[in-house]
Amino acid sequence: MPQPDLEELVASTGNLGTLPGTVVELLYLLNDATECAENVQKIIERDPAMTANVLKLGNSAFYGVKRDITSVRDALVLLGNRCVAALSFATGMSTVLRQDLTGYGLTRHEFWTHCLITGAGASEAIRHSGQPQFCCEAFTAGLVHDMGMLVIDPWLTKNELVIRPKGPMQGVCTQEIEILGFDHCLAGKTLASRWGFPDSLLEPIAHHHLLDEATMGTEICRAVAAGNIMAEGLDDGLEGEGSPEVSQSLTQLGFNNDLLEKVRLDLTTNLEKTLVRATSTAPVEV
Repeated sequence: MPQPDLEELVASTGNLGTLPGTVVELLYLLNDATECAENVQKIIERDPAMTANVLKLGNSAFYGVKRDITSVRDALVLLGNRCVAALSFATGMSTVLRQDLTGYGLTRHEFWTHCLITGAGASEAIRHSGQPQFCCEAFTAGLVHDMGMLVIDPWLTKNELVIRPKGPMQGVCTQEIEILGFDHCLAGKTLASRWGFPDSLLEPIAHHHLLDEATMGTEICRAVAAGNIMAEGLDDGLEGEGSPEVSQSLTQLGFNNDLLEKVRLDLTTNLEKTLVRATSTAPVEV
């Protein structure tokens, strides 16, 4: 079976070939700490569904605001530009990431949950690194880390192939390279570049399985690699114990199992709370 050309595969992804401009604009706002609230508000209010979700999450009891949030403007004032932009980005990407991946044996719920856990884990990891100001960026990078699977899945399905992990912490990258000549990390970076994602997201997408490169990369890159490890460790259930492979990989990245347990506890408590914490710039609790 001839291997596909990556660029042609990305170009033939149909609806994946483009991304709503609103989502891309929000990414650039997250990368610009000087962006004013008025610009964030204009972008979000162009999307009624996004606006509704921001108001729903903003009024969550976990934020502890002292009055109702009835508008995007209220949310920006009470929660901050970057928090609102990150929540809005997650809303915009949910329709893209909620897809069955037949070629990987994943339901849309399983894939979306893995993406969310990775985002939450990346945010928690960078908070533990003493840089809570980058929690929103780590969350968004973690959320889209596996987007390359969306590129590869149609080809696998068409050719009646299924790629699955062979065991704990034994990812799919080796199998992808053997079958296609590239993995979902490179495919994700290529798609993200085509969509116009900022350069700061390309490295975490490309290296989230390569621990040595992640360790030498940016803090966000290291955090996303840790988030992915935690998500893989929790994929079989939130009540299970983390495997030795998970612990070793987290240690290699400079973290420990306390981080995994924190993410596990947050997720079993309430998913909305996890999203809130992932987009908060508060320092780590001690």
